Amino acid sequence: MKKKQILIVEDERIVADDIKMSLEKLGYAAPAVVCSGEEAVKKAEELRPDLVLMDIVLEKKMNGIDAASIIRSRLDIPIVYLTAYSDKKTIEKAKESEPFGYILNPFDDRELHSSIEIALYRHKTENMLKESEEKYRILAENAYDAIYMSTPSGIQYGNPAFEKLTGWKEKELCSKEFNLRDIIYPSDLRLFKKGKKGKQNLRKNPTSLEFRIISKNQEVKVVEANIVRIGKSRELKEIGILRDITERKKAEKELNKSFESLKKAYVDTINALVSAVERRDPYTAGHQKRVTSIACAIAMEMGLPKEQVDGLRLAGLVHDVGKIQIPTEILIKPSHLSEIEFIMIKTHPQVGYDILKEIDFPYPVSQIVLQHHERMDGSGYPKGLKGEKILVEARIIAVADVVEAMSSHRPYRPAVGIDQAIKEISQHKGSLYDPEVVDVFIKLIDKKKIEFE
Repeated sequence: MKKKQILIVEDERIVADDIKMSLEKLGYAAPAVVCSGEEAVKKAEELRPDLVLMDIVLEKKMNGIDAASIIRSRLDIPIVYLTAYSDKKTIEKAKESEPFGYILNPFDDRELHSSIEIALYRHKTENMLKESEEKYRILAENAYDAIYMSTPSGIQYGNPAFEKLTGWKEKELCSKEFNLRDIIYPSDLRLFKKGKKGKQNLRKNPTSLEFRIISKNQEVKVVEANIVRIGKSRELKEIGILRDITERKKAEKELNKSFESLKKAYVDTINALVSAVERRDPYTAGHQKRVTSIACAIAMEMGLPKEQVDGLRLAGLVHDVGKIQIPTEILIKPSHLSEIEFIMIKTHPQVGYDILKEIDFPYPVSQIVLQHHERMDGSGYPKGLKGEKILVEARIIAVADVVEAMSSHRPYRPAVGIDQAIKEISQHKGSLYDPEVVDVFIKLIDKKKIEFE
């Protein structure tokens, strides 16, 4: 490890030699010695020592304090004063050069050593801190996001991106007249109002806080902010990082608008298909809508996400659309169907799937329609799927379809009633119908959340 180089500035030769001997004994490199302030500045520029031991009172024009000030400002070398003077005036004057130590004569080697080591350590840590601050300054100055720092008395710093966001220059932002709250959109100020304990009404460790600001030219912008508060109440500092999301919000609004238009188009398509089926089969008019109402009630009680309920709603409205291919005389036949006629009826899930599969729904509507006659034990049609391989939406429609059909009048039989429908699904719970769906349906009936005439 390289030994530390120290420059001694002392105009008394005997004292300088004593200090030099002490430093060599303490393990430092052979010190350089000069006797005037002018020589000290010149030697420091030449050697770039790790530390300067400076006598305050020197006989020539430049005293120790002036020499120390020049060395500190030009070369950033730590200064430790060695002096016999400790009066208040001298000390106050010495402080101006920001020394790293002040040793009074007489002193011993141990005191000299500790003062030098502390000064070197302090200088090293200060430089590390400066380097760190410089890195963060560069990051802040070049950051895409707006960054500010404020105290209760106002903004202390705003980076170029913050100036661009607000339209205010840093000097204006940091003036006493400027208040950050003044640029926040009036109705969004509630997010920053203080509670009973004086703490701002913000979530602890917020991931983001969204609000609007008004720029200098009166332009309203939406920002996403991360705000951190550090320090004690009287020294509280607020550091904020703001991202302009105005364009993103506009895009989201347009996207939502487009989605709603698309959704309306889906619904209009579905309603057209429902009307087409019901015109061919007046006896089942309203069946699909009633099945949908029951199915959605079950799904919501089961806690299915909104997206699944929305998909189920569309699927429920067209679950029998495949019957559009079945001859009307079979659909409205007042007597029981023959085996061939029933086989034709059993094709309607596949036909419905073939009609719907080309429509780009945001939900698996065509698959739900295809599977709504599948059964838990694999005895259903058209694929003979079992258990969890059947979509939960299809399992829900299966129960709703049977219950609604048994509770309604048909050409070939009168309505058998809700009690018989409950008996049917209860007896075959687990074998034909999903147990959870059956239990939820019965629960809704008991709570009168679903009613039948």
